[in-house]
Amino acid sequence: MSAIGTTTNATPFIYPGTTLMARDPLLGFMWCMVKSSTADTYTVYRSTDNGANWASYTSVVRTNVVEIGSILPAGGAPPWKLWWVYRTNESSQDRIYFRRFDLVTGTWDAEILVSAVANGGVAGAVYTGMDLRLVITPASGTFAAIAVGTALGGSVGVTLFGVYYYNYYDPANFTVTNTILVGTRQWLPEVGTGRIAPSLDFEHNGDAYSAGTPHLWLAFGRTQLHLVKLAWNGGGWSGPPNTVLVRSGVTAQDSIVGRWDGSRFLTAIPNPTAGATDTVAVYERNRANSATIERVTPVHTTGVVRNCSVSYNAASGDIRVYAVGTSTAVLYYVDFVRATGLWSSWTTVLATAVLGGTGNNYGVRRGSGGNARHDVYTAHSGAPNTLTHTQQSLSYAPFTPTWVSPVNGQPADVGLGLLLDWTFTDPDATDTQKDYAISRQIGAGALAYFRASDSTWQAAEVQNASGTSSRTLAAAWGVHTDAVHTYKAKVWDQANVASAYSDAMAVTPSTPINPTITAPTPAQVITSDQVTITWTVAEQTAWRVELLTNPGAVLTFDTGWAPNQDVPGTPTQLTYTVPTILGDGSGWTLRLTTRNTEGLASTPVTVNFTVDYIAPATPTLVATPQPTLGLIRIVITNPAPGGGQPAIADNDVYRRPTADPAAAIRIATGVANNGTYDDWQAMSGVAYEYQVLANGTNGTSTFGAWTA
Repeated sequence: MSAIGTTTNATPFIYPGTTLMARDPLLGFMWCMVKSSTADTYTVYRSTDNGANWASYTSVVRTNVVEIGSILPAGGAPPWKLWWVYRTNESSQDRIYFRRFDLVTGTWDAEILVSAVANGGVAGAVYTGMDLRLVITPASGTFAAIAVGTALGGSVGVTLFGVYYYNYYDPANFTVTNTILVGTRQWLPEVGTGRIAPSLDFEHNGDAYSAGTPHLWLAFGRTQLHLVKLAWNGGGWSGPPNTVLVRSGVTAQDSIVGRWDGSRFLTAIPNPTAGATDTVAVYERNRANSATIERVTPVHTTGVVRNCSVSYNAASGDIRVYAVGTSTAVLYYVDFVRATGLWSSWTTVLATAVLGGTGNNYGVRRGSGGNARHDVYTAHSGAPNTLTHTQQSLSYAPFTPTWVSPVNGQPADVGLGLLLDWTFTDPDATDTQKDYAISRQIGAGALAYFRASDSTWQAAEVQNASGTSSRTLAAAWGVHTDAVHTYKAKVWDQANVASAYSDAMAVTPSTPINPTITAPTPAQVITSDQVTITWTVAEQTAWRVELLTNPGAVLTFDTGWAPNQDVPGTPTQLTYTVPTILGDGSGWTLRLTTRNTEGLASTPVTVNFTVDYIAPATPTLVATPQPTLGLIRIVITNPAPGGGQPAIADNDVYRRPTADPAAAIRIATGVANNGTYDDWQAMSGVAYEYQVLANGTNGTSTFGAWTA
């Protein structure tokens, strides 16, 4: 339990269906809105330590506010915002406003008038309770749905309004538009009068914020319980013409709470069944909106239930119901445990009575997502009245660990340490690893368990104390001839609750087999502009050749891992010619790595060499368009060799568009000394450049200049 603050206001948290406490999933802070002691002032309190301590963060002054609605922190990217809806009585109108608060800068955007309707001077004659939900889409903007209790012509129900932000970052870029709500957006199914406080939620993943397809759910009613599901259409929601009547004959309710728990929509009301009014009826509506299950709590400790609320366990889906009975205004809770299908017993939240004649100044955060707690806020009578936050911690099992390292199915060197690295995650984002266990199975052998104290393997499970989600097994963790080692990991959280064992991660024990480079030899001077590497090795399933400058060790070519030639009758590949033209007088390093039978990479081996050769004479060319023939004729001139230059074996021809020099391609090989080549592939109307590569008989080559 922690103190939020104090206020002299008599209704700081009214009603249980209004959500005035929330946790920001991105910042991790908690927020609570309160009616302050100062008239017309509304204060936002903040907790930066998950609810342990609270402090006033900002206040906003607004006259004529009759009722504050729910708050909602949300935001796909900075700046993060707090969203708020409220109702005023001005100029004989019920007015609904929508406002954003920047959680980072602490500034309020201008308020947005959503709707105004004449109330004859009686506040709440038309509009009453409010709730809001919104969906932020990176591509399309922010879509906000606001539900408002409505009374018209002797009927009561709810009206939906839409607000659309097409630029999340600019507070001026909003539109109050009901076009994001197609089909029906107003339902008035009950005849009568009285307060209506609707409740909205969307089909999230259990955390109250993230969703796949954010279909919208609405619960409301006065003497009946109604549900509506609105389908998401990519740019808003589509409302059906009729509601689902879940229950009639309900004792008049000032607020009804509805929550999507990740799998189903929950609503809770004081049970209207004769003889069972000292219980709460919880209704679960399935995702398809086709069936309802009723669950009735045990008898409340303090008699007939006057008001109630509902939350859910985001990990297990268990239901937690809150209710105030008749004999006292003390708030109680009870759980429905899905694993057993049973209810727990009613237990007090706090022994102190809740403020108000019916004990309705309380509420609970939407589910336990984010911090593995039900966060209850209550107001209590005093001078001034006190505002309290009660955290009800849940014991979640950590999620099953997943492996980070090594890669499943890969070999590992038994001569080196073996890093076993896994993830620890928990439904409670603040929880951490307390202990771990690792199991090992060699082939089809018996399971063994690692004991960290002496780095041995035991027959029974060992729970090792450590907050580190990894362990390195010392060298000689296996023998090359061992069968495959299979490892699994298990973790415990700070409450000593264990996860399941992870999936198996297989490691093949192995020893690297290093190759020997036979050519070029160390420090060899080669007289060609290309190099061929040859090697020997005892085992090889794949190989990799890299060429680096020397000095400088800049990688200029890499084959990547290449398998042995998959041609019947072809032996293991032990030679490779690097397709890089080497400059005369340059120095290089070849680096070779191979994989053994198990696929374990060898230690890379290297050899240094230099290049010294006489290149052919530089060729020239003349490119002449032949429009009538539809070609460009390339006439090559190879100067006569001189000064030890080699004779010309043949020529290669390259072409590139003048406008795109990077798009050069080789279009011909083997063109004769002083030969001619006709380029039939050139396109009409495109300017080209050509280049000749003269190949000498000594294995060297020389490029000519690009010629337009």
